[in-house]
Formats: sequence, structure tokens, C-alpha cells
Amino acid sequence: MHPLIDENMVKVLRSTGNTSENLPNRVEVLEAYKLPYDRRAENVIITGCQILGAMPQVLQKLIRILDRGGITYTFLSKEYCCGNNLYRPAIKERDEEAMAECRSLSREFVGLNIEKAKELGAKRLIIFCSPCYPIYKHAFPEEEIIFYPQVMNEMIDTMKWDKKIDYYAGCYRLHKKFSPVPMDLKSTNSIFSKINGLSINRISAPACCYTLDGLNHMIENVETNCMVHVCTGCYFQALLNMPADRDVKILMLPEFIDMVQGD
Repeated sequence: MHPLIDENMVKVLRSTGNTSENLPNRVEVLEAYKLPYDRRAENVIITGCQILGAMPQVLQKLIRILDRGGITYTFLSKEYCCGNNLYRPAIKERDEEAMAECRSLSREFVGLNIEKAKELGAKRLIIFCSPCYPIYKHAFPEEEIIFYPQVMNEMIDTMKWDKKIDYYAGCYRLHKKFSPVPMDLKSTNSIFSKINGLSINRISAPACCYTLDGLNHMIENVETNCMVHVCTGCYFQALLNMPADRDVKILMLPEFIDMVQGD
């Protein structure tokens, strides 16, 4: 194994599905939040190894939207991480040999999730974790793999919301280093176009929000009391760093759409 790849992380991932043994028990989280798993369905929702325990309440909002749309879906009781954390040293050192091995490992782990999804009758994967999306698409371009706003866009009709929001789409600079697959941001724009009366302050991303300059730019350009995100990483940066006296509601896209639907 290439010296830039964490061999112990690979070992843990192969045995548990996670990059760390300290993550919450997946089945316990799924059951606590009534998120169905391992049932036959046409769609499998891939949460990402860290996201399930970090924002299960957002996934609840997502499945409310899917339930209204009437499609079948399921989560996996054991989901293998795509391995994106393995890439970081290789990216830092710009080592193409290590990157190639990381992508090979990703194909191994993603392939196990696809195999399980097909056993459950699934025809496509819905990726919720933003870093997972380009890795999955690059590993298996022949499979039907979509970013979660696409399925939301399929589920919703015209709505009404006579208010203004801030929308931070994100930069996806790190994601581009994982793979050359572009993020799907068109589906979110299509969703917004279905909301009559909605006004949007679109905040640009001249730098990653995980840098001080990028974070300050994101926070300083908020104009409203409702900020919407599609990227899980950007969401947490806003949630953890927005000054309390700004009184801004930080929402992931499913939370916002569920609020607009209001039933």
C-alpha cells in the first residue's frame, strides 16, 4: 500500500464500513430517527459515514419529501465510506500514484454499497453526502447515481414563498480534487424556480469556507434570517460560525423545502 495512504484506516473501513471506530452505531441512529433500512426499494439513499450521526434530522426531512412524492427508498444498515479521507495526504503531496490507489480503494468500497443496493432491488443511488457524490460518479460512471437535490426536484410541484433567503452553493474545490466529476447544482436551481415569490441572495464562494477568508466572506454576505445550503460541509461551517446575535436560521435544502411545503 502506498505510504501516503493510512493503512489502519483502510483496515477499519473494510471491517466496519467507517473510517473510524468511534462513529455512532448506524442501526441505532436509523432506528432512533425512524429511517427505514435494508428494505426492498427502487432507490437507496447513501448518507455518508459521518453524516448520518451528524444530521439525522435533515434526513428525516428528506424522506418526508420523498414520501409525499410516493417513491420507494431505503437506507443501508451497513454503508461503506467512499474513502474520501484517505485522499487528503495524496492531495496535499500531489502524488498521482497515491491518488490512483485511493480511487481504486473507493471503487472497492463503493462497489460493496452498489452490490447491496442491487440485492434490495434498487435501480439508483441517491447521494446525500456532498464529497461522496463525485467519488461515486467517478468510480461507477455506468451506474445511475444522483445528488439528492435531483430526486427532490422530481418530487415537488410549484410552491409559494414570498420571502427572501440566502443561498450558499459552495465552491467544491476539494471535491474536484477527488474526481473530475462536476457537482449537480442545476437541480437545486430548478427547485428554486418552482417556488413562486422566492427571492434569493446568492452568495459567491471565491474561497473555500474552510479557510478564514472563505468563511468570513460567506458569513459577512448573509442578508436575511434564513440561509440555505446543499453542501453538508458548508452547512456545518455556517452553523458553527454564524454569530448568535445575527439570529440566522441555517438550513439544509430538505429542511427548507419541507418548511415551504408546510404539511
